[in-house]
Amino acid sequence: MVYDAESAPPAEAWLAAAEQERLRAVEAHHARLAVHARMPHPRLHAALHVVVEGQLAAGEPPEVRRALDRLVAGGLTRHEALHAIGLLVANATTAALEGRTFDARVYAQELDALTVEGWRRLPAGG
Repeated sequence: MVYDAESAPPAEAWLAAAEQERLRAVEAHHARLAVHARMPHPRLHAALHVVVEGQLAAGEPPEVRRALDRLVAGGLTRHEALHAIGLLVANATTAALEGRTFDARVYAQELDALTVEGWRRLPAGG
């Protein structure tokens, strides 16, 4: 499997691929990008891509697609938009590790509230 963050992978193929295959494909993609060469946690970064791409391919939750489309229409690359959404996934994961319960309604609200301007204001954004 070949992955490129600027192009949506075919949904059926993405969902049918083994998790490790998807992870390796994302890692290989990032290894080719100079900007990601010194990333502190490349496997975690790739895992966030895998989660977001999985949500997009499955169409669940629908707010993920709306957020991606809105962010790209607002001027982010698809890859940047994946990072913005991935930050919300990372935040939800951190909350779960701290013992908080995942709230799908809150996640949906956060997705709907994502903006290009908000992403670009973050140190990791823009």
